[in-house]
Amino acid sequence: MASLSTTAFSTLSSWLSALGLSLTTSQPIDSAMESFPEEPLSLSAADGFGYFPADINQTLRGGRYTIVRKLGWGPRSSTWLAWDKDGEDSWYWAIQIFTAAASEAVESKLVPIFSGREIDFSDPTTVPIFPESLDENILPESFRVTSIHGEHVCLVLRPYGLPFSDVLREAKSRRAGLPVHVVEFTTQVIVQVLDDLHNEKIRVMHAGVKLENLELSVDGYSLETHISENPPAKTQIFDGLPVVRSQPLANYMVKWNDPMSRVVDCWMLVLAGFGHAQGAPYTPESGFDYSSAPETLLGNPTCGLSTDIWMLGCLVFHLLTGSPLLTSTGTPAERLGEIRDVLQGWIPSSWLGDATVQALPKEDPSAQSLEQRLKQNLKKDEAFAAYRFLRKCLVIDPEGRASSRYLLLEDQWVEEGAQCSCGFKALDLS
Repeated sequence: MASLSTTAFSTLSSWLSALGLSLTTSQPIDSAMESFPEEPLSLSAADGFGYFPADINQTLRGGRYTIVRKLGWGPRSSTWLAWDKDGEDSWYWAIQIFTAAASEAVESKLVPIFSGREIDFSDPTTVPIFPESLDENILPESFRVTSIHGEHVCLVLRPYGLPFSDVLREAKSRRAGLPVHVVEFTTQVIVQVLDDLHNEKIRVMHAGVKLENLELSVDGYSLETHISENPPAKTQIFDGLPVVRSQPLANYMVKWNDPMSRVVDCWMLVLAGFGHAQGAPYTPESGFDYSSAPETLLGNPTCGLSTDIWMLGCLVFHLLTGSPLLTSTGTPAERLGEIRDVLQGWIPSSWLGDATVQALPKEDPSAQSLEQRLKQNLKKDEAFAAYRFLRKCLVIDPEGRASSRYLLLEDQWVEEGAQCSCGFKALDLS
């Protein structure tokens, strides 16, 4: 158990570190982390946790949903695959059950963003907001369950399969990053979702355009096959609580070097991670990393729809090269200094009085520029096309970044990723 508990502790610590937080433990928290192989089920909402202790074959919402396996867990929730026995539309859903500590904020901030807006997604299968009725495109099903830790908010989502990071990891065993056509396809999927969210009537900031929030959906046949061939993990009991190991769903249809025709036909890519989405007025969450978007590093930080575009640029660079664009983990001023040097850009004059800007380090002449790093990893023509796209996203001044609508309608990189399997390029903008 020691190695497993160490893994769980390391996982939780790394998640919190990514949010700019640290896991300051006390003796009870240390003990809980040592007792459980994954999420610390015994820690309460007062400790900042309060995970729902679910079990296989447990029913939720008056018997409608039956849990069949655990898909995974994170710093604020655990996610379970459940069978929906309601009427003729019986099917599997992923149910995200938030901790007791996080549930109030999710219900008061996240759920109203979508339940109060009729978001007309051009392709509902690419987003994790799936309606109770397949004919309506509104936020569906959210309900509450109760445990020893209190009440938990649950969201019913489309189940996901392979994390996209696995595809990138496989590619990196052979090359630096993913093939350009794969990244172009991925880019247009994300831009399409952002354009739906950024619509004039919606104005929702996604705030989670990151590698860890890209997933590949599973088709019905693959899901049934996977479930029949992989029975659920056995429940163990720790400190009187049921402990179930995570079993993410597999995806048998995706290979990193698939040709564009197969990518378009078979890849059901999902931009998940709506947990930090917000509507106007936009306010950066303390400690949350928006891929070091410059405006979020200021002494008086801001964020907005253009922050999503910055995050998209950072993600595209990572997918192309296999490495993150920005590596500094120092002070906000040091991180902003790295951005200035890599992009060889100017700090907006309106920021010059900001405390972060005033603390900027001197320019580093040895820093490799964005263009140089692309040329190291891509062919000359590929690097040129990628650079041209990224310069529309990675602009220090958020006012200078392209909008999602501009990228969708005008950008050649996005157009290349929108072609169908026959080679015809088309975007559904209705």
